[in-house]
Amino acid sequence: MDIIDRIGQQLKKLFPDAVIYRKNQKGGFKEPSFFVSKITTTRQPELFNRQKRGYHYQVVYFPAPDNAEPDMEWMEEQLLDRFTQLDNFAPIRDVDFSIVDGALTMAFSITIRAYPEDLTPKQQAMNYHGGITDGKQI
Repeated sequence: MDIIDRIGQQLKKLFPDAVIYRKNQKGGFKEPSFFVSKITTTRQPELFNRQKRGYHYQVVYFPAPDNAEPDMEWMEEQLLDRFTQLDNFAPIRDVDFSIVDGALTMAFSITIRAYPEDLTPKQQAMNYHGGITDGKQI
C-alpha cells in the first residue's frame, strides 16, 4: 500500500462520508471533498547505510460552497485534532494550513528511517572439500 492510500484511508476513517480524490477530475471536484497529492520527497543519509526520508504531501479540502468559510474553519480544527498519525505507520509532522482559491490546503510531512534495498550478490552456494575429524581422515 502506498502512502497516498494510507492518507486516504485515514481520512475515510475520520470522515466516513467524505469523497476523497487522488487524481484531478476533468469535470471538477464534488464539494465537499478532499484531494490528496504528493509534493516532494527528501532523503538524508545517516550512519550504517540508514536514510532519513521525508515524504511531503498536501490535502486540499474543497468546502461546501454555500457555507465555505465556517466549513473550512471547522475542518482545519478537525484535522488539527484528529489527523495526527497514519495508523500503524508514522506520525503526521510539520503541518501547515493555508487557504488558496477558496479551498483549505494542509501541507505536511511523514518522516521515516529506512534501509535502502541491498542488491549486492550474496553467497549462492557453499562447497565442502572434506577435512579431518578427531584426527582421522574422512
